[in-house]
Amino acid sequence: MHTTGQRGLWMVAILALLGAIGYVALRPPSPASFDAALPAPTVGANLAAQAAPDNPFAQSAPASPDSPPVGEWSMEGLNPARTRAVETPIAPPLNQQRVIVTASFEEGVSPPVIARGLMLLETKDALSAIDLRTGRQRWAYRQKGAYISPAIAGDTVYFRAEQANQGQLVALELSSGRQRWAFTPKRLSAAANNYFGGHLTSPVVVEGVVYVGAGKELYALDAISGKMRWEFSAQDFITSSAAVADGRVFVSDFSYFYAIDLTSGGLIWSYPAHSAVYFSSVAAGDLVLISSGQNLIALDVRNGARRWEKSVSGKSLIPAGAQGDTVFVKTTNELFALDRSDGRELWSFRDVNYVSLPALTQEYVFVVNGMGAGASVVALDMTTGANVWSQPVPRLATTAPVIAGRAIYVRTTDGRVIELLS
Repeated sequence: MHTTGQRGLWMVAILALLGAIGYVALRPPSPASFDAALPAPTVGANLAAQAAPDNPFAQSAPASPDSPPVGEWSMEGLNPARTRAVETPIAPPLNQQRVIVTASFEEGVSPPVIARGLMLLETKDALSAIDLRTGRQRWAYRQKGAYISPAIAGDTVYFRAEQANQGQLVALELSSGRQRWAFTPKRLSAAANNYFGGHLTSPVVVEGVVYVGAGKELYALDAISGKMRWEFSAQDFITSSAAVADGRVFVSDFSYFYAIDLTSGGLIWSYPAHSAVYFSSVAAGDLVLISSGQNLIALDVRNGARRWEKSVSGKSLIPAGAQGDTVFVKTTNELFALDRSDGRELWSFRDVNYVSLPALTQEYVFVVNGMGAGASVVALDMTTGANVWSQPVPRLATTAPVIAGRAIYVRTTDGRVIELLS
């Protein structure tokens, strides 16, 4: 068991990695009170500066029940397995740029999610829905608190809001922003734990069920009604968002990594995690990638057996994605492509300042690298790691890029969302 002091040291080390939002919020709650009476949505004015003549958003049937429709990025990590790998081909150069929206925000900048021609993103004290074609705001759901990685399934968007150590998972009608239901967990983090871990996690939606962690529990909620189907009790405070694959829900606390039965909520297996795990695992075929201490470990999804392990001296590794037989892991400023079967390093990409989590196609790896005036969107060759294209975009946020249709979307530190098109 880790002491509070030990956890604090790990927190300092991991905060440098928080360029994606597939993690549990680590900042202590603010002293303000949480508004339990959720207000009705309001329709806002136009937030965007420009509109495009062509709509790059394309929708078709999903490849499998657990995959979003082609042309959508409907939850953090793209899909329940959190692979960040799309089927839509998109190739550089991406020369066309459009500012989709300019919106104020407070602290961290979450990646947008995109479905049915709408972009959902956190803005100041609100979750905003932006029409991709016009750049106009369709609706804004006003609610104080931290918003992390909304998830869209069908005609509903699910997001978490947390403030002052109170919080809810809220379901809204996608087209209008009207509330359908809200779920309040029985506990979140605690002062005794220095508010470290136990915060509401990024929701994942699979076949009519929403999975979300809070406190020491993982909840399975009916996506239509919000009623609890089952509850799993972990040994310690939950520290990662859930990933789903092979009939299992994967989640971690400060002590263990768990594989939980998707239907019943029963424990299938657990694996000792030697330190806190802050990012969601990535499920890749018969493997699930997890962080433990500073290392990356590949476990067999069926029984939790360790298949291989990757370490980089003096650096902490996190799961970053998977495409076919290649899996990706990263440090703050390095991205590694590994052979899925044995963990053998295929190539690596490094920037002196920063490399984001990737967005993956079958041929290319897109990342944000650098900071400030030196920030760029980069395309790497999937096979060799060669830098085949780079587009400078000043003031890029460390948020990972997302792909929807024929476009890549990135956020900036001054509140813009930029669309890059070939």
